[in-house]
Amino acid sequence: MTPRNWRPLRKLKKEEFHPIRREVIEETMRSYSVDETAALKMLDDLHNTCDYYTNNLYQVQVAKCGPDRVMTHICIRRLDGACDIRDWRHFQQIKNEICGEEREGFELYPRESRKVDTSNKFHIWVLPDGISMSAVGWLERDVQYDERKNVPGMRQRTL
Repeated sequence: MTPRNWRPLRKLKKEEFHPIRREVIEETMRSYSVDETAALKMLDDLHNTCDYYTNNLYQVQVAKCGPDRVMTHICIRRLDGACDIRDWRHFQQIKNEICGEEREGFELYPRESRKVDTSNKFHIWVLPDGISMSAVGWLERDVQYDERKNVPGMRQRTL
């Protein structure tokens, strides 16, 4: 089932993606200690290796990743810039629309030496088709759609 207030993601054409804003170029220069030419190249290289999607709530950046480029990295940011609002159902829907309902994805909470925390974005890594993380997670489906707002520890909203 599709979450409430959800509009399907729409893949952007490369020319639809907005030009790189001046603030982004300057922050890239500062963060990576590079000049404007190098910053533009970094940003262009990233842009050219990704697909972009959008809907009424999110901008989503998608790229192949991993040693053999068989995993999919989904980078999600809210259009309103909010960092304290996160809806698991929305993220599941994003994963489903981009990679398919039967592919498994995960978020990673890395050791501190590998942490990346540069902006209010969320990341999902999706495994290749046919690969499962069956050693982690539940083995059977259990989904509750009914609202249970007065059951302590089991609150759920309607879909």
